[in-house]
Amino acid sequence: MPSTSMLDSKISRLQRELKQFESQHAKELKEESDALSKINKAQASINRTKSTSTMKNKRNEIQRENKKSSSAKEKQSKLATKISKKRTELQKAQADLQSLKQKEQDKLFKQQERKLKEFKYKQSVITSDDNFSDDESQVQKEYDVFISHSSDDKDGFVNDLAKAIKEADISIWYDSDSIGWGKSIRQEIDKGLRHSRYGIVVISPSFIDKYWTNYELDGILNKESSSNQQMLLPIWHNVTADQVNKYSYSLSDKLALNSGINTINEIVENIKNLLK
Repeated sequence: MPSTSMLDSKISRLQRELKQFESQHAKELKEESDALSKINKAQASINRTKSTSTMKNKRNEIQRENKKSSSAKEKQSKLATKISKKRTELQKAQADLQSLKQKEQDKLFKQQERKLKEFKYKQSVITSDDNFSDDESQVQKEYDVFISHSSDDKDGFVNDLAKAIKEADISIWYDSDSIGWGKSIRQEIDKGLRHSRYGIVVISPSFIDKYWTNYELDGILNKESSSNQQMLLPIWHNVTADQVNKYSYSLSDKLALNSGINTINEIVENIKNLLK
């Protein structure tokens, strides 16, 4: 089965070929129109003149232009057939691409469902685990927000956002501060999610491709579903609506802030308003 990139390439090629045939068809239409115009002018000249030589020359011209007109019509017919065939090929390729994208989306949904089931299982294991250390059995700190993000987005946005949130006296679970040396990343993320009121999700092209970000997102969605309360706070960062929609239809439907539109101060103010 062809890949989406192969189908995209095929569609681009078919569109170029179709455009070329349509351009040639338009050229042949003009050739026919020009020939008919010359024939009409030559016939009018014959009707006006009494010169035998002029009549002869004009009749010869009419004969030449009739040949051009016939040739143009014949080429138009062949090109029309090619155009029709190329349009059919293009429509089929576009339909194949749409079908393949839908299959990929369905596959992604199944992967997300599987990850959610895995997360629920891990949550139950962690909850029932009695082998925590004395420190871990203490009352767990509560957080206002949990930031889920790709490490690739720290510089230039997420670090600045986390700093501004802290300066606003909002308690925050942030991996750079909350996962100690030698600690289990999975367990620390799970604890952070369990004890956070909201989960800020910085959706970027890198976020979509990372394992841990998808793990965190599954945890946020699972907690939101089980508690029946809003937890997910999406922020789009250097990502398009098409990319988010392809990644997750349900996620693209949620109202999100945008790092390209909303300043960090505006984002922090929105968080403060939610916490009131």
